[in-house]
Amino acid sequence: MVHSGILIISADFAEMLGVLLGDGCISRYIAQGRTQFATAFTASSSEYWYYEEFVQPTFEANFGISGYLYRRKDNTTRYHVYGARVANALTSIGIPIGKKHDASIPQCVFESGHIVPFIRGLYHAEGSIYRRYSKQCREHARIYYNRLTIQIRMKLSTLMHQIRDELTKLGIMANRLTDKDGVYTLRITSQLMITKFLDLIRPRYKTKPREASL
Repeated sequence: MVHSGILIISADFAEMLGVLLGDGCISRYIAQGRTQFATAFTASSSEYWYYEEFVQPTFEANFGISGYLYRRKDNTTRYHVYGARVANALTSIGIPIGKKHDASIPQCVFESGHIVPFIRGLYHAEGSIYRRYSKQCREHARIYYNRLTIQIRMKLSTLMHQIRDELTKLGIMANRLTDKDGVYTLRITSQLMITKFLDLIRPRYKTKPREASL
């Protein structure tokens, strides 16, 4: 919430910031000769309910603006909030403008003590849970129905290293963070750690594994 020009970082706001660093961006552009700002999110069509029930109400509660939420014909959910006031408030706490080449957890999130909701938001944006499978079988992929994997994947190096460190502090041991072609992948394959992740991070969705494609 913005109070006297200062952002108050609630648990919901911290979760929204995690979503923003995963699925959103802040854009600055010129329209009709004036500098304009847009805070925009792009997600899958299946996530529309999450934006309708959580992300949009969080913006409205903190900034007094609801923005524009809609589905596009390309099967995506889009949520746009226009205005310099929102963009300036977000950039003031370290959210970058434009295409994100790197980013970090905002210091205000650490200070608020709401690192768990932040991780929850980032997981909703860039994470998944799926049944482990092997491509080494000659005829078909072998699916291990009782073996799950949690994965978070994105290009932001500093943020991904921080997430792994914060999970470790919470007692959630992830596998080694890998980097391939500039994309960082964090996986949790221990079934005990997956249970702990779901219990501590408390995702609002992405708690049931998607089926691996054969």
